[in-house]
Amino acid sequence: MPTTVYLIRHSIRFNPHLIESYNTAQDKTVRNEKIVLSVEGERRAEILSNEEELQNLDAIYVSNCVRTLQTAKYTIEKQKLNVNIDERFDERRVGIPNDDVVKDWWLQQYWNENYKTVGGESQKEVRERFLEALNDAIDANKGKRIAVFSHGYAITFFIMKWCKFEYIEAEDNIKFTFKGKEFFRNKINAPEVFKLEFDDNKELLKISHVTFDDLPYKYGIEE
Repeated sequence: MPTTVYLIRHSIRFNPHLIESYNTAQDKTVRNEKIVLSVEGERRAEILSNEEELQNLDAIYVSNCVRTLQTAKYTIEKQKLNVNIDERFDERRVGIPNDDVVKDWWLQQYWNENYKTVGGESQKEVRERFLEALNDAIDANKGKRIAVFSHGYAITFFIMKWCKFEYIEAEDNIKFTFKGKEFFRNKINAPEVFKLEFDDNKELLKISHVTFDDLPYKYGIEE
């Protein structure tokens, strides 16, 4: 029996530009981990928890960020499940952006799996830690239904292990194909859901984009 994994990007987060002052000695990574969902993000997270496709889960994993746990909490409560928090599902660490040196440095991370900024992570590094965490989750839940609540770049870099990526600059969209068949062409929604099925050897059998009519596209940060 295949193991089903739902990769779920968190819901809409609170706009950090609305923070007038932040008196803390904590570094940027810790502050980013603590960003909460917006009011609209909370509403959409609750809607997500009622979607038929995501019922009867066996295990839930979230990154070590407040917004993923906040997105998952409605599903956790409704399905009476415990949650596993694993920092290996965290978002890519940005480091120090260097637009003055490399134009569109963030796009370089799609084309070059080893490219990274000072103090940041490469596509390959994100994918390796994510894969390690997911393999552990599958080993603990073979033949079951798993939900992993994570982040846009982390999920994108992870599925690039099997999928061909294309950036559609004119539309600011990303396109994914698996075994020559397109399954996604859009911007990453908040929340967003991809469904993956793995065989007993953890080889990917199928991947699909799961959409919901009551969760139309919304940018990841409250505008």
